[in-house]
Amino acid sequence: MRLDIPTLATVMVFVTTLLGALLVFAGLQNRAMRALMTWGVAFMLCAIGMALAAVRGMIPDWTSIQAANVLVLAGIGMIWLGAREFDGRRAPMTMVAVAPVIWLAACAFPDIRGDINARTMVVSALAGLLAAGAASEVWRGRAEPLLSRWPTVVTLLAYAAVMLVRVPLVVVVPQPAGDYQLTASALFPLLAFATLLFSVVVAFLLLNMTKERSELRHKTAALIDPLTGVPNRRAFLAGAEQMAAQPCADGTALAVMLFDLDHFKAINDRLGHAAGDAVLTNFAATAMRALGAKVLFGRIGGEEFAAIMRVSNLGEALAIADQVRRAFAAIEEADDLAPTVSIGVALESETVATLAALMAAADRALYRAKAKGRNRVASAMSASVDSAGVAPSGEEGERRAWRKLPATA
Repeated sequence: MRLDIPTLATVMVFVTTLLGALLVFAGLQNRAMRALMTWGVAFMLCAIGMALAAVRGMIPDWTSIQAANVLVLAGIGMIWLGAREFDGRRAPMTMVAVAPVIWLAACAFPDIRGDINARTMVVSALAGLLAAGAASEVWRGRAEPLLSRWPTVVTLLAYAAVMLVRVPLVVVVPQPAGDYQLTASALFPLLAFATLLFSVVVAFLLLNMTKERSELRHKTAALIDPLTGVPNRRAFLAGAEQMAAQPCADGTALAVMLFDLDHFKAINDRLGHAAGDAVLTNFAATAMRALGAKVLFGRIGGEEFAAIMRVSNLGEALAIADQVRRAFAAIEEADDLAPTVSIGVALESETVATLAALMAAADRALYRAKAKGRNRVASAMSASVDSAGVAPSGEEGERRAWRKLPATA
C-alpha cells in the first residue's frame, strides 16, 4: 500500500492543531491551571511550524526552513515551560527562545544553512534535548501521586530518543543534496507517524494529568481540615480503623490520645474567632512536630484533636502525650494568651481491644484530666477508678457528642 505523503502531512498538521485547540479550551475552563494554556500554545506553534516545513520548495526557504524550525523548537520549549508551571516551578519566557536562537545562529553559517543533513542534525539535537528536559521536569514532581505522570515521562523520553537517534542516522543515511522538499525525504513517513503518535499521546496524558490533579485536590479537600491542614474527623477515623485492623507481631500496642484545648470558648469570646483559629493552628503544628510523621493525628471536631500510634507500653504513651502538652504550654500567643491542652490516653488491652473501646476509654481519661484542673495528661487506667460515677454534662457533654457517632465514616 502506497502512502499519500502530502495527505499524511496534512493530517499531521490538522491533528496537532486540533489538539492544541483542545488544550487551549481546557485552559480557558480551568484558568488556575496555567500549564494547559501553555501546552495548547505549544501545540499550535508546532502545527504552524510543521505546516510551513511541509510545503518546502513552494515557499521561500527562510520561511520553510528557518522560520518553520524556530516555531517547532519554540513549541517543544513551551511544553518544557508548561511542565515547570504544572508543578509550580516558574521560568521566564525568554528561556523558550534559547533553542530557536541557537538554531538561527547555526543557520548563519553557510555550510549548515546550505546542507539539509547538517540542518537536520542541529534541529533534531535541539528538539531531543528539549523533550528530555520536559520529561525531567515532569519526573521531578513524582512525589505527587498522579498515575499519568509516569507514561508522560516515558513518552517524552521516547520522542527525545527518536530525535537524538536521528542525528547519527542522518550521517549513515544522508538525504540527497538538493532535495529541498521535506515530503520527498525517505524518512518523512516515519517522522510523520512518530510526530502524530507523539502529539496524540502527549496531549491525552497532559489532559489526564490535570484531571487527576483536580480529582486529587477534591479528595484531599474532603479529608483535610482546611484550617489546620491535618486530617479531619472522617480521614482520622478511617486511618485509625486501618491501623486497628492490621496485625502486629512486634509486641507493641495501639495507643489513642484525645486532646482538648482548655477554655477555648473563653478565648473565642474574649479575643474573637481569629485568635481562636490561630490557637488551633498553632496547636496542630506543635502536636505534629512533637508526635512525628509516623503518628496518625487529626482534628475530630471543634477544639478536639486525636492521635493514634503504636507504643511499647503505657509509660511511653504518657511520655509522648506530656511532651505535646509541654511543647504547647511553652508557646505564648498574642495578648499575653497562654493556652493549654488536656490529654486523655488509652492503651490497647484485653478488655479494651476495639477502636471504639479505645476512643471511649481515652474520652473518659480526657474528661478526668479536665475535671482535675486541666493542662494535664490522664490515662484510662486511672480514669476508670478516679472518675467512677462522674459523667460529662453541660458544655463538656456537648463536646463529647461525637462519641455517639460510628467509628467509621
